[in-house]
Amino acid sequence: MAGDPVAWRVIERGWRVLDAAGNEVGSVDRIVGDVDADIFNGIAFGDGGTVLTRSRYVPAEHVAEIREGEIVLDLPPEEVAKLEPYQEPISEPLADLAAEDEPEAPRKSGLQEFLDRLFGRRPS
Repeated sequence: MAGDPVAWRVIERGWRVLDAAGNEVGSVDRIVGDVDADIFNGIAFGDGGTVLTRSRYVPAEHVAEIREGEIVLDLPPEEVAKLEPYQEPISEPLADLAAEDEPEAPRKSGLQEFLDRLFGRRPS
């Protein structure tokens, strides 16, 4: 029996995931989104296989319904089978996010910095 419709914020790990034909294709492993900004990106789900089995990712646009205890996708079984494995987003260090066209300031040697301070020179 289908549960009542609910908001994405109440999805829990272990909820059933169904394809468009109503076949159970796995269970929720992870909810992907930003709770603070109320942005739902999608879900990662697994089929209950071994530890080596990777979760598959479903973008939010393919989530047709969210009901208490289950997620219904708008994808037929053939398309669910083709879903890509879920990959955790990689955070880049802030230094790597700097614009490419910004020239890097020439680095002074420790001795040069010491002499500049000693003689009151302003940094260039």
